[in-house]
Amino acid sequence: MAIQLLAFDLDGTTLVNHWELPEENRRALLAAAEQGVILVPATGRMLSFLPEAIRALPVRYAITSNGGAVYDWTTGTPVVENPIPNQKAQAIQDILDEYDIYIEYYTQGRAITRRDLRDRALAGMVPERKHWLIREKDYLFTEDFGIMLQETGLCPEKINLPYMEPAQRQEIWRRLEDLGGLRPTSSIPDNLEINSWQAHKGQALLDLAERLGIPPGDLMALGDNGNDVTMLQAAGCSVAVADGSPEALAAAKHTTAAHDQNGLALAVRRFIL
Repeated sequence: MAIQLLAFDLDGTTLVNHWELPEENRRALLAAAEQGVILVPATGRMLSFLPEAIRALPVRYAITSNGGAVYDWTTGTPVVENPIPNQKAQAIQDILDEYDIYIEYYTQGRAITRRDLRDRALAGMVPERKHWLIREKDYLFTEDFGIMLQETGLCPEKINLPYMEPAQRQEIWRRLEDLGGLRPTSSIPDNLEINSWQAHKGQALLDLAERLGIPPGDLMALGDNGNDVTMLQAAGCSVAVADGSPEALAAAKHTTAAHDQNGLALAVRRFIL
């Protein structure tokens, strides 16, 4: 098996402290690219929220919003799209309107929220340890999510709920599953990420690989959490970091060191270099 494409999750896999790309990981990714391997970040983040350290790599394609969209960075346009239909998004919002929670809509590589929610989140609605998720984003703002959906016909790449109490999260997750046609998932224990059923990292990876003429057996994927499971299942060579979630570790064919112990670099050296 010769690896032609490497898809790598960011938070908890490639990055440390959400923004830092360890030098060992950076060197390993550059060495893989020098051997002709296509580097593809695969993240729950929207396109505009990718760290500068990742943008500095020789990367053309990025799987974003958990597979809600795959972008070509050279043009800034999506080459694969699996958005939530507008009517389904309105039904989701009808449910979310019943809760006092922080809500983001991802579309066209950017995030939309209500201005009052952002201010309240930074004032204590969301724990301080998660303020980086809000403070660092260049938001578009709306006054009312429901009216926005009705008036614009928006079909979001993803609806993101960065923080909820456990019981509240479980209740909303169950109600979303009852709607059907959706894929709720999590990249961290206290968040909830909502995509269309067709949108997940595994399908996005396979769609991109087909577009590039690469068979699944020549794909390598690295991940750490629930939203990486389908990608780990899809790739011929799949690796989970040692500090990954139980479902990611079960889905991967191989395990490497923890994400903060250069696990990505070790895996790249083992299977590519």
